[in-house]
Amino acid sequence: MTNNMKTYIKTLLLGFFCFINMVNVSAQQQWTKITGTVTQQKNYEITIVGKTGEKSFRAALYVIDTTSKKFAIALPLLANTSYKMQVAVMKMGHRRLEVDYGATFPLKLVANQALNLTLNPLLFKQAQKGLTILKVPAKFSTVAVSGYIKDAKLGAELSFEKVVEGHLQNIQTSFIAKGDTSAHFNFIVPIEKEGFYYLSTLRSKKRLYLKPNDQLKLVLDMKTGIEVSTSKSTAENELIAQWEQLVSPLTSMAMSTKPDRAAFSATYQPLQSKIALFSQQVKTPNAKFNSLFKTAIELDNNLFALNILLKSSMEKRGAFLMPAKDFLSVPDYYKQFLQENRVKSANILQLGEGHSYLNLFAKFNLSNLEETKRKQLDNAERVKLMMSAISNDTLKAFVLQSQLAELELDIANYSEFRDTFMPYQQYVKLPSVKQKYNLLLKQFVADTAFIGKPANDFTLPDVNDKMVSMNDFKGKVVVIDVWATWCGPCKAQMPFLKEIEEQYKGNDNVVFAGISLDAQKDKQKWLDMIKEKHLEGVQLLDDFGKTFGRKYKMVAIPRFLIIDKKGNWAEVRCPLPENKEKFKKYIDRELNRID
Repeated sequence: MTNNMKTYIKTLLLGFFCFINMVNVSAQQQWTKITGTVTQQKNYEITIVGKTGEKSFRAALYVIDTTSKKFAIALPLLANTSYKMQVAVMKMGHRRLEVDYGATFPLKLVANQALNLTLNPLLFKQAQKGLTILKVPAKFSTVAVSGYIKDAKLGAELSFEKVVEGHLQNIQTSFIAKGDTSAHFNFIVPIEKEGFYYLSTLRSKKRLYLKPNDQLKLVLDMKTGIEVSTSKSTAENELIAQWEQLVSPLTSMAMSTKPDRAAFSATYQPLQSKIALFSQQVKTPNAKFNSLFKTAIELDNNLFALNILLKSSMEKRGAFLMPAKDFLSVPDYYKQFLQENRVKSANILQLGEGHSYLNLFAKFNLSNLEETKRKQLDNAERVKLMMSAISNDTLKAFVLQSQLAELELDIANYSEFRDTFMPYQQYVKLPSVKQKYNLLLKQFVADTAFIGKPANDFTLPDVNDKMVSMNDFKGKVVVIDVWATWCGPCKAQMPFLKEIEEQYKGNDNVVFAGISLDAQKDKQKWLDMIKEKHLEGVQLLDDFGKTFGRKYKMVAIPRFLIIDKKGNWAEVRCPLPENKEKFKKYIDRELNRID
């Protein structure tokens, strides 16, 4: 008997015993179904909380976005347990959705009996108002996906997710509670259009293709998300399961912290002919699925290589492996293969991995540069190269979106935002991209009121009480450090700034000035710290920000600013000195500027 035959028989037997177990568990467990609608089109989080004795636990979570008003939750009922429903109405915060207001309602649940509700958030602020129990069952199409998770542990979570613009967005989460040793799940979800949906744990994802009224029963491996077996399926999902089995060795490798490139290549490259043949044989009666699934096969095949190449680019710093920012030492085979087989179709936005693929492939374009040159790229140069890797204008918009998210903490000021993102304003049309773009721009737009304007409108006392004006330094570049004795982050930047000052020692065209926001009554503390930290250059005191700090809206310090040779503000929000090379670029730009 061949090894392949042994493996096949082992898989069949495992599946058989899994199903015997699943049938037994299903017979023992009691379930109830909660369905309903909300009256207002908003974002909601509905949490079902159980309480056994003194211990409370989350039993289920359902998320409603502004595209739907429906919800459906299948809930396992535990003995001697009471339940309540917490409904949170969400609003957009600074970066993400946050709770606006909500209400909590006790639930009387009966096994095998559906509960159909209407939720009216306009009444939530009245005590226990806003929930109405309806006498008629819900009338909307749902899908049912049930089964259990092999090797699940207490506290594990399984989420049912939909695809939104190449991202996964949670719809419902099932929590493995105490006493639920089977890790059984039962998702009943309203859906109105067919497409890909996902079952996700913290480590793995299982792709499903669902149509309204579909019913699936399956067993999942907790570690990989791969389907072990199924008792009720569809032609589309049977094909997805076959694909999972074909590429399961690659899935396992991709989950490694730092995969072995040689071992991966030894598996990946010989598998390409089988993958090509598998794609050619995708011929179900569902033409829409066939087209989209072939795109998914292309995308998966590319993502395996991209993820492995990036993970294996990790570098060790001390005892820790640091996540790789770039692809390092990419073999020529992959440079050619991934370029020739890149996924160009905007259909990838109907796949939960679409956005991730776009960002990785665009970043992969940087691997064509020598490492030394790549490290010298600033953000604007990196984004330009990444955008050039994508030819489809719709997809370019999402590469821009991913870079807005990735670089939002690295963009120091308006000029960096302008140089990095403004050349691509034609791609800022979709609401999700526009929101990200405007949110980041809003942080810096106030700075435009100062840049290019005179910086000589204040005078401050130095350590000898001599009044100093910025007019005194006209014709020189002035680098200003705004700090205070009570500011820990300010003190953390001082050693880096001193190193930078040392590199400009002897250059009469640059002046370093410190402006402290300490109160006048704390002048001695200020003088003591200047001596203790060996602060050089011009040191000025702005009594609790009364003259300089308030005028220039110093709401957070440390803050670093630059005045040009003409006495105008060149930059009012420089990067921190800990990023020495980046900081020096700002100084050098003004020193070398020819007017």
